[in-house]
Amino acid sequence: MEGDEDTLWLRWQQERSHAARDALIIHYSPWARMVARDVYMRVYLMRDSWHDCVQNALLGLMEAIERFDPARRVPFKPFARLRIRGAVFDGLRVLRNVHLELGHDAPYRRTAAKERVESLHEEGSGDALEDFIATTVGLGLGFLLDMQSMPGGVQPADAYAELEKAQLSAAVSDSLEQLTEREQMVVVLHYYHQLSFVEVAERLGVTKGRISQLHKRALDRLRGCLRARAMAELA
Repeated sequence: MEGDEDTLWLRWQQERSHAARDALIIHYSPWARMVARDVYMRVYLMRDSWHDCVQNALLGLMEAIERFDPARRVPFKPFARLRIRGAVFDGLRVLRNVHLELGHDAPYRRTAAKERVESLHEEGSGDALEDFIATTVGLGLGFLLDMQSMPGGVQPADAYAELEKAQLSAAVSDSLEQLTEREQMVVVLHYYHQLSFVEVAERLGVTKGRISQLHKRALDRLRGCLRARAMAELA
């Protein structure tokens, strides 16, 4: 990836290519979430503050990419870490002065659930049973992505369950690599950084309807990849 990464930085610096910038965001997003997780686990105001941490980490990452100059020969991660941590801490300072009620992110959860269902209902096959199955499986995949986005996630009951969880997580991560760059961006921003479809649309400069289409396409592709993987293991 190092050579490709250098090319992306060159395209972004010289051409201000939005595609190159988006690819850099996708590449560094998991690492930015780990930086946010480190801050979150140290402060841990309450579980619901994780939603704000990942959003602020994304903002810090985007600012770092905007400001980074490879010509200075300074590695990107040390440069970006300070800005990501600063953005997360700034957000937590605001939360510290706000009365947080249990379940304060309920509006986000309701919005996300509504957006996902509407997205999965788009362009149905005409077969009511098949559409129901596709929607149910799609929501299940969304739940898995939600669990992956939480620091620590749900703790397995035993070693066998822990192994199953690790294998499933690896399968989902590998399948994400099969998505197009735009589809990956939608999944990363919506599930890992917990942005609504409207917020994702604003980030990518497209309509909410387009994000809904990309979301459905991404989950359909993930479903196909996981199914093919399972069939290969049974063969």
